Amino acid sequence: MAKKVISSTYPASDTVFNVANVIAKNATLSGLSNKVAVIEVSGKGKDRKYTYAQLNLRVNRLADALRRAGVRKGARVFVLLPNRVEILDALLACLKIGAIYTPANFRLSAEEIRFMIKDMDAKILLYDSEYAAMVSEVVSKDIYPLTLVEGGGAKVKGSTSYDAFVKGASTREPGIKSKPGEIAVIIFTAGTTGRPKGVKLSHKCMFFANLANGTSVALNRDDVYLGAPPMFHAGGVTCFNLYTLMVNGAIIMLNNWTAQSSLEIIKKYKVTFFFGIATQLKMTIQVPGWEKYVKSLRMVNGGGEPQPAELKQAFMKRGISYVSGYGLSETGATGLNWYAKTMDDPTLSRASECIGKPTTFVEVKVIDAEEREAKAEETGQIIIRREPTGASGYWHRPEEEPRKFRGDWIYTGDLGKYDEDGFFYVLGRVDDMIISGGENIYPSEVERAIFGYPGVADVAVVKAKHPQWGQTPKAVIQMKPGAKAGEAEIIDHVGRVLGAFKKPRKVVFVADMPRAATGKVDKKKIKELYEE
Repeated sequence: MAKKVISSTYPASDTVFNVANVIAKNATLSGLSNKVAVIEVSGKGKDRKYTYAQLNLRVNRLADALRRAGVRKGARVFVLLPNRVEILDALLACLKIGAIYTPANFRLSAEEIRFMIKDMDAKILLYDSEYAAMVSEVVSKDIYPLTLVEGGGAKVKGSTSYDAFVKGASTREPGIKSKPGEIAVIIFTAGTTGRPKGVKLSHKCMFFANLANGTSVALNRDDVYLGAPPMFHAGGVTCFNLYTLMVNGAIIMLNNWTAQSSLEIIKKYKVTFFFGIATQLKMTIQVPGWEKYVKSLRMVNGGGEPQPAELKQAFMKRGISYVSGYGLSETGATGLNWYAKTMDDPTLSRASECIGKPTTFVEVKVIDAEEREAKAEETGQIIIRREPTGASGYWHRPEEEPRKFRGDWIYTGDLGKYDEDGFFYVLGRVDDMIISGGENIYPSEVERAIFGYPGVADVAVVKAKHPQWGQTPKAVIQMKPGAKAGEAEIIDHVGRVLGAFKKPRKVVFVADMPRAATGKVDKKKIKELYEE
């Protein structure tokens, strides 16, 4: 089996591992302080541009404001912001002062957000006015005093505007050193219990994950990068945004993604590298005349789900290289890359399940049920070595760690294999995770939500096909005698409890749930009968 060798030569200085400091220093050393670093596209015709010098001043100002507000090393800064310059400010400022950047998916329910804030014991909540109603609901219940900082118009009672929060703050470099193993970022992912769990990414993990992803596609200072993944995903903080800034390229921050808007931005700003999940790329090439917008592109990257050959070919026929990535939040969103530059590239003929070869610094192998290393073409679970890109564990979830972290390895939960040429393939899930538009949904959390609806006796959630997002939850429900519920009522209930993207698209009511001899719900039989 082909393996990537982990570098044994790490930078000697602790500060080298700090991505924010690397970005600040590189622009100065390269004489590119006045080069455009960030373009923020609001969709309202008022794009904002920031040079490296301006970005660094913004970051330092926020860093000092956070320090003045009592944020010290290790403190959690909770972030509920869309992809705009303020969320980048927050990430880089936290890295500079040793605070922990803790972003959340704004599509989650208020109850889930409240749970995460309390679990993190966050000191400050940075939020966008667009989510003011949710934040009001979050802080209206039994949550401890929290400093609220909002950007935009609609304020939550007791909050401070972003501009007021940073007013008068110093723009000097904080000069605070963090150790490589200290936590830099916590990214939330779905937990098996239905509660979100925080993946702990260290400064060293952030450095090497960004390095591995960025070098795999040879990003440089001439690149203009547009990424669809939000910066509450691991892909938003370790896939290309920060590395582009590390090499003095330019990034575009898009608040509200649509296929049409992405194409217009690509054309307007001569974007060279575009990253989105496969579903987004499929939607992009369905726009009439899309080809005329992408003449500046040299590369696209698809992630989150299998990449069909037709999708790859649509871009490659127009001279655009195609990359598809594979990784988990727990691996720093890095792991393997499939990469083809031209239509005659032999890798193009490989199956859509092919996820390529390990990236730099990453070692990958396949193991069988007895944890013996599998040979070529043998199916087993894909595991990835923890060092140097992997997470250190879960925040306050030691009971969940053995499923994913064992010794030096991270267990992906994906079934796969590799061929004689060292290419890896994903063949399915060890468990029953539903992947909808790149979002991971555990059936257990949807089941738990449905059990909270009055009159539900039993429920099992399985997968159903979705024409746009790949997969979606499907609920099979048995009601208590005399109790009634409608499909729409169940779907709306789940949306309120968990967030809209976790709602089942189909609900089937049954008189009697299939059961095993023990009396438990027979999930295997239900899957045979109802899974699509």
